[in-house]
Amino acid sequence: MKKTVTVLTMLCLVIILTSCGKKDPARTEGIPEVKTEMTTEVKTDQTKAPETIGSGETEVSARTEQETEIESTELKAPSGEVIPMFAERYPAAFMINNQTEARPQSGLSKAKLIYQMLTEGRTTRLLLLTDAQEGVVGPIRSARPAYLDLVAQEQAFYVHAGNYRVIAASPVKNDIKTLDALKGYFHMYYRTKHRKSPHNFYTTLENVYRNAKKAYGSVIPAEPVRGLYLQKEFVLPGGGEDVKSVSYNFSSLKEKFQYDAQTKSYKKYNNGQALVDEQTKKDLEVANIIVLHRPHGLMPNGIHNKVDWIGQGDATYLTGGKKYAITWSKDDHTSPLLYFIEGEELVLNPGLTWVIVVDDKALKTVSYD
Repeated sequence: MKKTVTVLTMLCLVIILTSCGKKDPARTEGIPEVKTEMTTEVKTDQTKAPETIGSGETEVSARTEQETEIESTELKAPSGEVIPMFAERYPAAFMINNQTEARPQSGLSKAKLIYQMLTEGRTTRLLLLTDAQEGVVGPIRSARPAYLDLVAQEQAFYVHAGNYRVIAASPVKNDIKTLDALKGYFHMYYRTKHRKSPHNFYTTLENVYRNAKKAYGSVIPAEPVRGLYLQKEFVLPGGGEDVKSVSYNFSSLKEKFQYDAQTKSYKKYNNGQALVDEQTKKDLEVANIIVLHRPHGLMPNGIHNKVDWIGQGDATYLTGGKKYAITWSKDDHTSPLLYFIEGEELVLNPGLTWVIVVDDKALKTVSYD
């Protein structure tokens, strides 16, 4: 009898162990258990918040399907008669010299969007974005880290002369389509004799798009990249405050935008001198001005400025001789920097938009009249 019980007990144990083995698909031969458990957790836990894995300047995000749906809903195009700012093709983003010796610059009148901010010390540069077909642009300078998110969010071709290492060390290194003069593209640039180096380094939009097509394939997106939108015709938002000018200082240079009612645009002045396009010799006309404050820090080299673009906050918008309180938002490094007025996405007026990005010190100098 004892022998029979022992045999039956052993048979039960075999059945139980076999059954348990069938219920544990995670234990697959040749695949470490830890990796399999991680994969299973991400796929099955749809209620868990996004996880960020990494350190320093690299990030890897795991997003759930639910969050992806919410994000795409938030980025729907504004309603009404609006057009994407860059509807024709991927824009080119030029790193423009803004020192006294480099002014006036070429290509300003071709721009649709210009960012002005500090690069090192109290020196500013311009990031000029355009999808125009032709024209001379320059002087071109080297890449700077504070601008990289702004290039990546537009999926733009980054036109610059050197300092690729700041791109290689950035979170958007795989999103920057570089046309670096010092990394294989020197042939698309040229120097002039009317200025001294480094204030005489130029290129053309024809050269940029010809080389961009060779390097990156089609320059025309299958659908417009989500970004800023423009009104088809000039539209003055309701409300606002009558303000005809904005003045600010990054350094000893006194900068000012003055509204011109005849053209419904603003003219820019540096120390009282009107800014013109070097090619056309005509005063620059700016349709929209945004004053955006962001705290600045220093890169590990202790020289170049860095700006954290991710977040949200307040800003000021000027158009048509009016000043408006607006807000801004940017979800991650490559998502668009968007603006909102009274809870609705801001649709800019047709023409050039100039974004003045001020640090704490420059913010104290901003005045409206």
